[in-house]
Amino acid sequence: MAKIKIEAIAEELAPDGWKVLSTDYQNLDTEMEFLCAEGHKVYAPWKKIRSKRECPVCKQNQFKQNMSIIKPKMKGENRVLALDQATHITGYSIFDGPNLVGYGTFEAKETEEDKRIHEIRLWLISMIENWKCDVIGIEGIQYQQTMGVTTFETLARLQGVLIDLCVELGIQYVLCPTNTWRAHCGVKGRTRTDKKRSMQLLVKEWYDVTVSDDIADAVGIGKYVTDTNQQKTKIINWE
Repeated sequence: MAKIKIEAIAEELAPDGWKVLSTDYQNLDTEMEFLCAEGHKVYAPWKKIRSKRECPVCKQNQFKQNMSIIKPKMKGENRVLALDQATHITGYSIFDGPNLVGYGTFEAKETEEDKRIHEIRLWLISMIENWKCDVIGIEGIQYQQTMGVTTFETLARLQGVLIDLCVELGIQYVLCPTNTWRAHCGVKGRTRTDKKRSMQLLVKEWYDVTVSDDIADAVGIGKYVTDTNQQKTKIINWE
């Protein structure tokens, strides 16, 4: 049997975001050095990593677990559901007070705009009911020349539907201007791409997880809503 080459190991790991740091391979049971997708060093034999990409640090990180599983609300905390503004793939985050307890994405399947917006409306109703949300954070619409008028109008119609749904259900909502929540989170960058990448890096810094830009934005919106709501609550209680 031909000896396994380091290059072959690297190629097999690449799709999962892992890297091999060792420069020599002896056999399946020899301890080697790897780098997991989150940048942690992992010391294990190739036999183990080949069958299961498992990082001890990630294994202990609650934010690496399935964050789409519905969890009981933390006692005494308002539950915030924050939405990244989109009509195809919507990022969302769930906060109980300052605590991130869930995140994920919802992809609308309908091709026609009105049916897609209706699909998002039904999904939001389910999210509110299942997660028992108290506040909905909705990202404001930021017009950009690269966006186009048609997309802007679509997002405006979607925002109107989401606001109307919150009013109908009697649930508090907060409109979150993009520049405002980004400034609150400390997002940097000149271009839209730079700012989205900056938010992803902030989520990585705060929770040690790598997420899509849709989820990262939703986390930023959720943090903005929960932080500002806490400040208002403190002022009210003080008076």
